[in-house]
Amino acid sequence: MRGGIGERLRFVMAKSGKNARAWGVLGFLVILSALASMSRFLPGLVVDPIKSTLLLDDIAIGLLQGPIFAAFFLLGSLPIGWLADRYQKRVILFVGIVIWSAATLAFGLVSSFTGLLVARACLAIGQATLQPVGWSILSKMFPPHRLSLVLGILASGTQIGVASSFLLGGFFIAYASEGGAVFSLMPNIEPWQKVFLLTGLLGVVASIFTLFIPKNSTSSPVSHSPDVTHFRQFLAENRRFLLTHFVGFSLLASMIHGAAAWMPTWLMRTHGMAIHEAGMLMAFMQFPVCAAGLIFSGWWVDRAWLRGRRDAHLRHFFIVASVMAVLGGSAFLTGTSLLVPVVCYAAIQFIQPFSGVAGAALQIATPERYRGRISALFIMCYNAAGMAIGPGLVVIIQAYLFTNDLGSAIGVTYLLLGSLAAITLWHCRQHFARTVSRTAALASAQKQEST
Repeated sequence: MRGGIGERLRFVMAKSGKNARAWGVLGFLVILSALASMSRFLPGLVVDPIKSTLLLDDIAIGLLQGPIFAAFFLLGSLPIGWLADRYQKRVILFVGIVIWSAATLAFGLVSSFTGLLVARACLAIGQATLQPVGWSILSKMFPPHRLSLVLGILASGTQIGVASSFLLGGFFIAYASEGGAVFSLMPNIEPWQKVFLLTGLLGVVASIFTLFIPKNSTSSPVSHSPDVTHFRQFLAENRRFLLTHFVGFSLLASMIHGAAAWMPTWLMRTHGMAIHEAGMLMAFMQFPVCAAGLIFSGWWVDRAWLRGRRDAHLRHFFIVASVMAVLGGSAFLTGTSLLVPVVCYAAIQFIQPFSGVAGAALQIATPERYRGRISALFIMCYNAAGMAIGPGLVVIIQAYLFTNDLGSAIGVTYLLLGSLAAITLWHCRQHFARTVSRTAALASAQKQEST
């Protein structure tokens, strides 16, 4: 009896320790995500000082903030996903952090547009490691019934980083301008440059802690023999699930990007809101509203999965897409006041964040050895679609259907893309369940072979 009690106590203590490590790794990845977002969005706070110091124009700054980062982020995603499937994930993550931290340091030191361009490209490549590698690490450490919540919490780090880039960035710049004690060690450079140097140094320090991620959170060693044939077989067998998943969430991303790109302009152009007022309102929509929505949707879907609903991830966002189509379409097409569209937009911001739930569905449905590549493909797909389709579609709808009526164009975008996303995700449900069953059967067979 005593031996049985002792064994059970040791099991409980071991499980508690494992859970503590898992949540500790999640907390560290959230900090990394916030730090990455700070490095990415910080240039938007110091546009005029950069222009003044390096004699640049708005076109050059616009290229650095948008197309350059996006292009290299997307180009880097697939190779990084392949590396994550073959090598130690924590090493891939360490290298990525070092690259983006060095790029942030370089951004504060270079003295030409070419130097800024190279630094920005390296920043994008380094940060392309975080999401696919982070998803893969956490999917190994947490059970499926907690994965949506966990990846939602991870995604909230991005919202924290966006807010921090404006709040802490502004504080650091003011502190540097006043010659604060920390920045007195960096003479003869501009205050905005000192902030980039400090942010880059924080990243270098953070990179060290990746080495404390437990080794058992990485994938089992993968044979270096070519596995392209098996990967293609997985894609072919599960093409209906992958296609409807990628397309459905890419349509959601396009709708989200389109509304977000033009919402501030609509507030200022249609309702006469000042720039700083529109900026404060949009910042509030991002954090805490959007961050809270990420965590809530993850918790809700995990709860449904635990109760046995094996299409929970796709069913939830079928409902969300339908609500967004109706709510966004009606608010912007029929609303003449400011209050109704803003309240509806806030509600949409709360329910729309999908990356945690969509990523969890992929981790559950994909064999471990393919998760890096599948995650990278998905990240590349929905980001490319969101940036390429959404903002442009709003302009096209306005030009051909509504003359100088930006609000109606946003409303039609919600109605059109939300409806298409809902239809696609509804069809994805049954394909998801079949893919999960196949993946579980394959994992069980491999486990029996290994024993």
